[in-house]
Amino acid sequence: MKRIITFTTTVIVITLLLSLGCEKTDPISWPSAEDKESYEDVINAQNEAGDKLDDWFQTYDSLEAINKAKEYFDTNPAVSYSVINSQGIAVQYNNGIRGGILLNPKDDKSEVGEYSIPNPTPNYSHSLKSLVNKKKMILINPHYFERSYYTDQIYSITSGNIERAGFELNTFYKNAEATVDKFTELSDYGIIQIYSHGWAWPKQSNITDVYLLTGETVNEGTSKKYWDDLKGGNIPLMKIAGANKYLVSPKFISKYNDFSNDTVFFYGGFCYSFLGGWPDIVDDFADGAYLGFDWSVYTHRNANWSVNSLAKMSDTSLVSPMNLESWMNDPDVEKSYWNEKDDRTVHIHYTGDGNLTLWGSTSASIATLSSDGAPVSTPGEKDVFYAFKCMINSNLSPLEFIWDKGDGSSTESATNNGINLSWSTNGTYILNVKVKHNGNIIAEANAMVTIGSESNELVDFLKTCKTLFVELAPGNVVEGYPYTDINWVIYDNIVWNGLNFSGSDVSASGNITYTVEGHVSSNGEEVSFVVNQTGTSLVNIIDRELKMTVSNYPLHTYNPPGTFGGWAKYEVDPPGDIAYVTDFTGHMTFEGGQTYYLSYSNFNWSAVNRLEVTFQQE
Repeated sequence: MKRIITFTTTVIVITLLLSLGCEKTDPISWPSAEDKESYEDVINAQNEAGDKLDDWFQTYDSLEAINKAKEYFDTNPAVSYSVINSQGIAVQYNNGIRGGILLNPKDDKSEVGEYSIPNPTPNYSHSLKSLVNKKKMILINPHYFERSYYTDQIYSITSGNIERAGFELNTFYKNAEATVDKFTELSDYGIIQIYSHGWAWPKQSNITDVYLLTGETVNEGTSKKYWDDLKGGNIPLMKIAGANKYLVSPKFISKYNDFSNDTVFFYGGFCYSFLGGWPDIVDDFADGAYLGFDWSVYTHRNANWSVNSLAKMSDTSLVSPMNLESWMNDPDVEKSYWNEKDDRTVHIHYTGDGNLTLWGSTSASIATLSSDGAPVSTPGEKDVFYAFKCMINSNLSPLEFIWDKGDGSSTESATNNGINLSWSTNGTYILNVKVKHNGNIIAEANAMVTIGSESNELVDFLKTCKTLFVELAPGNVVEGYPYTDINWVIYDNIVWNGLNFSGSDVSASGNITYTVEGHVSSNGEEVSFVVNQTGTSLVNIIDRELKMTVSNYPLHTYNPPGTFGGWAKYEVDPPGDIAYVTDFTGHMTFEGGQTYYLSYSNFNWSAVNRLEVTFQQE
């Protein structure tokens, strides 16, 4: 008795000729009668082979039926060769058109049946590097009719999660809505997710191209519009469930979308999506990353990786956002699994920027809008209103701005970041703004305001100083740190703007960058600043960042300018000095990959015996 296995016959026509023009065309007719005739010959051969194969499956053993279909192609004068593969039959036609019959999409529902995708609650902290800039997500699912169970979970869970990071998922194309045109409109989105079938050409042991199924039925209008792409291999055709469907290649997406100014998160949720040229699409991004699979993928694994990555990376309850590399190393969800059917391990991979994030560590600063910088960089006058603006780096909305003038008066609240303020008494004030989202403070900034002016020898001297030394000792307060002391040195690069100063410098070895931003009090007897150093060490540290915030640190010694130039040193005898350190963060990564993450709470403050800050003229 013959073994009869029923397959859904799907036919794919993939053009081979490479004609990659830079502009898409919209021909109103076939370029030539010969082109149309050749095209129709291929379509007729595909349709006839598909019809015959349906009959052969009812009569012959499955393998025999597939072999007979191959024999049909091989005897057709239009065919150059055909190859049987695990997805069906790949056919190369003499006129350069590729074709084939797709029997098995290879993305089985799962080894566990239908699977409810968990919505994770992560608890990790990482550093911000590269931020997705366009706050819209697009989801395209051409075969929603057979994957709605998972697609609905992806949509409902993800749309809620990414809202936390300021994104919206309002664009969702499914089934016939997922036209070829929709794949030319992806550059409007910062997060792109495709959930579809992939076709590996010509066979799994020698994959040279991978094509992505759309939901559009082949029609003359679209075929004419993209005729060059049909000929050039950018838009193959597939016959599925009695109708021909278009597919697209990564070259097609690159050709019709401009990502050159954007940071993009692109999730290729289809079989073989990390093969056949798809990873190269990241080269079109200004920055960003592309994710895909190195083989056929179970659809529940595909859906879970999608939901989990966006959930973890959009969790704004963390101190700092999770980046893509950290998600890949996160043990909460394994990034590979064993496929018994194909006897191999299947992985999700990414290419591009591992520091990619979906939201930023929110930061704020205060800018004065007066032409002379008053009353911040230069003294202002009492009872005069000055315009200020809170410069905020945040994806979140709506925001509330709470302004405190520092003079004991009531705070003022605003829903936009600009405000006009005045002071009634001469003096020095700390202007503070707190930025809130949903009632929570997400950022805070200060600026020193001076109303009225008085000459001050120390302040006048400080404004002539171009060199700053900050020393924290001993260095072994940081586990694994190989030096005696920790220093931040900005030599001859300090710039003053009123009582505010900033600067940056590079170490003599060239491997460490130092930066500082801060201000001194109106009498110069207190200094507040943030110093940072990034780079490598000369011993065994391949990456490090040490950032310290000090507030209102008092003057210890002022040495007026003399033969060797002047200096002003700020210092407090230990252990009282550490009370002025309000924050300390950073990390150190050693050869071998071990990383220490630093915070104010895990710093060994009891071992500190010196915090010294010195301004020098030279």
